[in-house]
Amino acid sequence: MMGGKVMAQQRDELQAERLRLDKGGSRGWLIPGVIGLLGLIAAAVMATSSPEGRTDFFHSYLANFMYFLSLALGGLFFVLIMHLTRAGWSVTVRRIAEVVAWAVVPLSVLAVVILFGMHDLYEWSHAEAVAHDALLQKKQAWLDPTFFAIRLVVYFLVWSLLATYFLRQSRKQDESGDPALTTRMENVAAPGMIAYALTVTFAAFDLLMSLTPHWYSTIYGVYYFAGCILGFFALAPILIAILKRRGFLTRLVTPEHSHDLGKLMFGFVVFWAYIAFSQYLLIWYGNLPEE
Repeated sequence: MMGGKVMAQQRDELQAERLRLDKGGSRGWLIPGVIGLLGLIAAAVMATSSPEGRTDFFHSYLANFMYFLSLALGGLFFVLIMHLTRAGWSVTVRRIAEVVAWAVVPLSVLAVVILFGMHDLYEWSHAEAVAHDALLQKKQAWLDPTFFAIRLVVYFLVWSLLATYFLRQSRKQDESGDPALTTRMENVAAPGMIAYALTVTFAAFDLLMSLTPHWYSTIYGVYYFAGCILGFFALAPILIAILKRRGFLTRLVTPEHSHDLGKLMFGFVVFWAYIAFSQYLLIWYGNLPEE
């Protein structure tokens, strides 16, 4: 009898848990968004102050863009892998990953800036450079400005569709409680993971590795992916701590969830270091003189 009362009390407490940011969530993005937009405009204006300013601006923009994109892609991977493995423990923290992953939608708009700065970023985008470079001529079919722009659209379209789908289905399940929605998301997660793996790999090749088209590494896509998921596992506990301080998810997200995220972060630190060292070792070994 006493146990039943305790369970009923716990159930009532969980139902009363503050789960939704409501209007406060949208307002919370307004100030950082305005500051970011003003900062971008100021940086673009200052870029015109010197001959090197334009090139410096686009290189700095690309580095920062790829960093924040990696966090969003890490969140998307977390959503996909949790559905793919039917991991029940992550249900209470999965919404955080879904929201972080949805950042690929506004980032897809910001990616247009990279297209404007293509000639300042990529050597292969200059016809005169390709004309006098045998290696670039061999890569010309892939490293073509028009084809590059098309691939970029495809990458962000795939990521945006996946992130939007899982966030919307998850919200629908909050309202209806329909377990069939879980099955649908699990079915989409399998092909979604394949699409994710291909797009992240080739996006890393296109946006970062092609900055130095004479150097290449077949493991570079995995190297960037490792940074994506490691970045998300570092970000998620910070977001959880901020939400808890503001009174959200105080009971549903337990210390065990934080421990699990910490273990995953540690595991992917090792994985990231392993990929980085493997890439370095092969380069070093390839530069050894023949005996």
